[in-house]
Amino acid sequence: MKTLRAIVSLSLLAGGLYLFITGLWADALDINRSIYHRNGGLIVAIIAAVHVWLNRKALLSYFRSLPSIKQEKFPPSPPVEKLSRRSFLLASIAAAGGFILGFFWPRRTPELGPYSDVGEFYHQWSKPGFRSLIGHLVQWGEPPLPFKEYPDAPLIPLPKPEPLRKISVEEALQRRRSIRDYSREPLSLQELSLLLFLADGITLWRYGIGFRTAPSAGALYPIEIYPIINRVEGLRPGIYHYNVRVHALELLKEGDFSQEMVNYCLGQEMPGAAAVTLVLTAVFQRTRWKYRERAYRYILLEGGHIGQNIYLGATAMGLGACAIGAFLDDPINGLIGVDGKKEAVIYILTVGKI
Repeated sequence: MKTLRAIVSLSLLAGGLYLFITGLWADALDINRSIYHRNGGLIVAIIAAVHVWLNRKALLSYFRSLPSIKQEKFPPSPPVEKLSRRSFLLASIAAAGGFILGFFWPRRTPELGPYSDVGEFYHQWSKPGFRSLIGHLVQWGEPPLPFKEYPDAPLIPLPKPEPLRKISVEEALQRRRSIRDYSREPLSLQELSLLLFLADGITLWRYGIGFRTAPSAGALYPIEIYPIINRVEGLRPGIYHYNVRVHALELLKEGDFSQEMVNYCLGQEMPGAAAVTLVLTAVFQRTRWKYRERAYRYILLEGGHIGQNIYLGATAMGLGACAIGAFLDDPINGLIGVDGKKEAVIYILTVGKI
């Protein structure tokens, strides 16, 4: 029985250490429901129950020795067994073992050969590991502001987004296609308002966070949208920024930039024919300060979520949309006025009447 108690006690200690490590891991990677942590907790609860049952006599004896409320004087406390040096050493090793193991656990760093694909290199390099888990406890710089605004730019409020057509999600998915041919008919301001809202608009304010139509890792929302307007009723042609916080447009540059966008998209004619071209950029530090080397994965995923929202929203509104992935990054970054390092273009979509 003494051996069984020792085994159960050591199992309980190991289980607690396991829960500590998996809890850190789940928190660092923003895993809200980790089966490893949850199932580990259930197992530790069972072990704890067994531990209580095996030591029930000692526990009952302890509780019986507690002073009664009716007693005027408290009896002497039961002697407390001193912690031996060996027990203290074992406890210290168990407590520090997880930290040491995580910090010094060897992490394979992929080698980039002369003919290797840099995307594959990044994919291997950004895999989470025990060592990177400990690294998550130290943030990469300070988090930037969650919204980008241009206080000196003219602000054009957008109409309240209201549905213009009603079709099911299933029908929108079935109809969705990349449409490259557009009519010369302009979009209405109401249509543009709804399109931007469906793309990445705020649907709920809670805990000081503006939750949006597209999911985002850690609700950090690194994507900004720059509409380049060719033909929208009530708007002058030019480069705008979508101020998502107040659902409005900020005019950055006035003018016709359709031919520049055709050139910067390697001769693809859609930016010249579309009513509006939506340039999606990423403010990298919004995600990087928390998710470190894995941030770029999450940012590209979020760009894809917003792109699909634009596709489905345009389809439901009877518009055509087409995504563009081949473009000259630096000229477009310069055109919309971002540095290409802290913030850079990652995706382009054109939308127009068909």
